[in-house]
Amino acid sequence: MRKHILSIAGCLCGALFTTSCNKFLDPNPTDVLTPDNFYHTESDAISAVNSVYAQMPYTYLFWWYFTDLPCDVLFANAGFGADGHQFADYNLDKTLHWFNDEWIDFYITINRANIVLEKVPGIDMNATTKARVLGEARFLRALTYFHLVSFFGDVPLELTEVTDAAHAKVPRTPKAQVYAQIISDLDSAAKELPASYSGTDVGRATSGAAVALLAKVYLYQKDWNNAAKYAGQVITSGQYSLNAAWNDNFSISKELTNPEDIFSIQYGSPETVTGVVGQVQLLFGLPNGFPGGDAYAIEQMMPSYVNSFSGTDVRGDHGTFMVPPYHVSTAGYDTTLTWAVPSGAAPRKPLDESDQQNMHARSWEQQGNFQHFLRYADVLMIYAEAVNEGGAAVGGLTAAQALDMVRQRGDPSATSTAGLSQASFRDTLRVERGKEFGLEGQCWFDLQRWGVMDSVSRAKQAELGTVAPGETTVHGANGAPYYPIPQAQINLDPLLTQNPGW
Repeated sequence: MRKHILSIAGCLCGALFTTSCNKFLDPNPTDVLTPDNFYHTESDAISAVNSVYAQMPYTYLFWWYFTDLPCDVLFANAGFGADGHQFADYNLDKTLHWFNDEWIDFYITINRANIVLEKVPGIDMNATTKARVLGEARFLRALTYFHLVSFFGDVPLELTEVTDAAHAKVPRTPKAQVYAQIISDLDSAAKELPASYSGTDVGRATSGAAVALLAKVYLYQKDWNNAAKYAGQVITSGQYSLNAAWNDNFSISKELTNPEDIFSIQYGSPETVTGVVGQVQLLFGLPNGFPGGDAYAIEQMMPSYVNSFSGTDVRGDHGTFMVPPYHVSTAGYDTTLTWAVPSGAAPRKPLDESDQQNMHARSWEQQGNFQHFLRYADVLMIYAEAVNEGGAAVGGLTAAQALDMVRQRGDPSATSTAGLSQASFRDTLRVERGKEFGLEGQCWFDLQRWGVMDSVSRAKQAELGTVAPGETTVHGANGAPYYPIPQAQINLDPLLTQNPGW
C-alpha cells in the first residue's frame, strides 16, 4: 500500500543528499549517487517513481484550505489565523504564501515525474515493470497538472526536467494545451498500468485510476460523451464497487480492502512506520474537549449545509460532521460530548472512531487517514452528470440509476431521481455531490466548473452575517474564475501574467 511506498520513497532523495554530504571532503568518492550513475537498474527506476509519490503527501497536506474552506460547507472560527479566514471568506490576497507553497509543491511533483519519464526509458530492465513505472509517472503528472489547471487556468507546461533557474522562466501555456497533455498522459497510462496490485504495491496508480481520471477531465471540459464513455468503462469493468456502509470509506482497518477506493494519498503514522507523513486535517476541525489527542476547534460547519441532510442520511451527523450532544462509544470511550467551541456542528470526516490511534494519539502529522482523490461513488456521479447533460449511456445504465446508487446508499429514505427533468436532475445531483464529498476536497472544483463560485460565496456572506456576526463583512469571489497566480512566482518569472480579478 502507499504507506509502504512512502516508507521507501525517500530513498532516492535521501541517498543522493546524505551520501554526498558524508563524503563531501573525499577527493575521489566512489559511492556518491549522482544523476549520471543512479538511473541504471530496475531498482533505480522504482525508487525514482517512488520519489514522485513521496512528494504528494506534502503537496496535499493542507488540501482542504483550497478546496473546502472557501465553500458553503465550512467557515473559520475566531481562533483560526488570518489565512484561514481569507480562504473561508474567499477574500484572498495574491501574495498569500499558501498559493506560492502549493505552486512550488505541484511543480516539484511534476519535475520528479519528468525525471522518471526522461531517465527510465534508457534503463535495461523488465519491460512490464518499465511500462508500469512510466505509466505511474504519467498518471501522477496528469493528476498534478489537472489540479494546477483547475486552480489557476493557464499554467506553464513543463515536460522535461528543470535543471536551472533560467529553464524555469517560461510563460503560461493555454489551458486547452495543458488539457491535451493531461489526456495524452492518461491515455498512455491506461495502457501501461495494471488493473490491480498485490502485497506492498497496493496503492499505486492503476489503469482504472487513469480511466477514471480521464472521465473526470472530460467532464470538466464539458465533453459529455467522453466523460460518460470513460466513466462507463470503469463501471462495466467490475473492478470497483460501493461500500455497503458509507463510513467504511474512512475506516483505517479497511484501507487495503476498500472496494470503492480508486486512488488516494494514504497518510501514515511516523510512530509506526518511519519516514511517512501523517495528515493534519482532523486536528483543525474536531471540537474542544474531544476525547484523545489534539483538537484545535478552529472550523465550524455552515448551518445551511448541516440542515441540508435528512435525519436518515448517514453522511450527516456522525458522518461528515458532529452535532452536540454527540455520543462516542468506541475505542475506549463511552461518553456524550458537548462543547463551547465551535458554537455548533463541528467537522468529523475523516475521523475513524473505531481506530485506537485515530482516537488516542492525534497530534501533528500522526494520522493515517486517506485523502481520497477518486472514489467509485465519484465515477458513478460523473457518469450520471455526463449522461444527463447529453452524453451517450453505456450498457443501458441510466443517469438516474447511477446517481441513485450513491444517493440511496447515503440516505436509504431518498426517493429515486428517475423521471426528473434535466434541470431538476442537475440541481439534485449538485446537492448530492456536496453531501457525498463534503470535506474531501471536491467542493471548490465543482463550484468553479459549474460557474457558481461567486454566487455561492456571496450567499455564504449573507449567512455568516447571521451565524458569525463578528466575521469580516468583506466576502465574495469578485467574479474571478480561478485562484491568483502567486505573486512571488510572477516576481521571479517576468513571463508570467496574472489571472483576471486579482
